Amino acid sequence: CMNLPPAPDAPAEFAVLQLRPMGAREELMQVDITGDEIDRALVCSRRALGNTVSYGIRDVVYVKPDGFDPAKTPVIAKEIGKINARLRRSGRRYLLIGPGRWGSADRWLGIPLRWEDISGVGAIVEADHPRLRAEPSQGSHFFHNITTMGIPYLMVTAGQGGRVDWEWLKRQESTEETANVATVRLAHPLVLKVDGRKGRAVVVAKTKA
Repeated sequence: CMNLPPAPDAPAEFAVLQLRPMGAREELMQVDITGDEIDRALVCSRRALGNTVSYGIRDVVYVKPDGFDPAKTPVIAKEIGKINARLRRSGRRYLLIGPGRWGSADRWLGIPLRWEDISGVGAIVEADHPRLRAEPSQGSHFFHNITTMGIPYLMVTAGQGGRVDWEWLKRQESTEETANVATVRLAHPLVLKVDGRKGRAVVVAKTKA
């Protein structure tokens, strides 16, 4: 980039910028999401980044929506970090679901975790919540790292046709639970589809009616 000063006798500045691709890996793949998959989806997003089809995730880590307190987001980040460490040691990628901006520097806008707290994640869902309203985190350094590494990022806004089936999740037996976070190990892998051309995505549980 060039910085051209208004004074004609002042020197111009030339800077080399680091550029990070926003497109995820597998960007040439044609991803088709059916109406039936949308109807049965555990997670449905109309604002998703990435482009992939995945069948390998069986674990879901989610922030409990009932009783969620934005004042406790630093505590929640620590709880997720410990769960992430155990799942990573087992080689188990997981779906992470929670309110607001993941990796936010502002604890009142989301969960202020660091990359090492979710280093084993397979896909991330940023959900809305009545007690936490924040614009999608499309500008942070953390967010760009996630998309550059090819990790699908799904933003769920109820008013824009997105949803998370919290009731179905809560009916599943937890394999690990803290004060604010629950982990579910499913009998069958999830089906994750992200259509980067249309910005749509679904996560479908095979056992979900």
